[in-house]
Amino acid sequence: MTPAELFVDAYAKSKKNQPGKIAAEGTELLGVANRALRSAFLVAARVNPFYYMDEDDVTYSAPGWARPAAAEAIYRIELNATGNEVVVVPFDDRAAESGTPAVYRSGGIFKSAGNAGDPESTDDLRFFFSRIPTDAATTATPMDTAYPVAYRELLVLEIAIYLARKDGRMDEADILKGERDSWLQMYLAHLEHEVLNERGRWGQLEPFRVPSLVPISSLFQGGSSVEV
Repeated sequence: MTPAELFVDAYAKSKKNQPGKIAAEGTELLGVANRALRSAFLVAARVNPFYYMDEDDVTYSAPGWARPAAAEAIYRIELNATGNEVVVVPFDDRAAESGTPAVYRSGGIFKSAGNAGDPESTDDLRFFFSRIPTDAATTATPMDTAYPVAYRELLVLEIAIYLARKDGRMDEADILKGERDSWLQMYLAHLEHEVLNERGRWGQLEPFRVPSLVPISSLFQGGSSVEV
């Protein structure tokens, strides 16, 4: 799935689209494609932060540990040597978790909270996070392969909407937005239920009873009176 392939499908949404004329493919439209994918990853960070999960070991570099560049939403930090959790406390209440390894945020740096047992400069920290996608460098470069190809139409429609809006075809853009929203709902539903059999020591989510953001009725043309 390359940006160039997405462009072809986006152009096909309207007879008025002029390939390479409304927007320069190698710069402007490439940025639109990368931004569309970034939006899809942002949604996942809110709905299912483990879907695009990644981790990174960070060494101390004064005055602390730098936030991983690929991190969209950090949800756990550990001492790399022991696996013990490192909690994040407010900068103005650094003793909030006294007795538990703790850091506080200062811009893009995590600093030791300064209490006994808190991380020291000799410690490496492991960050677990929902990541941002890798941008496609050119129109021929594959998009981030973690994104499910089954929902490529969401990206296609984002590009098509951009073309219509830039060309002043606002009525057409509104129609495309309706189609885009349908694909967004399906993508959200996928994120909500993509794994239902996870089990841990603190209980298990009951299958098919995960709280949903997407009503079943919204997944079908014109809606439906059927609810589950």
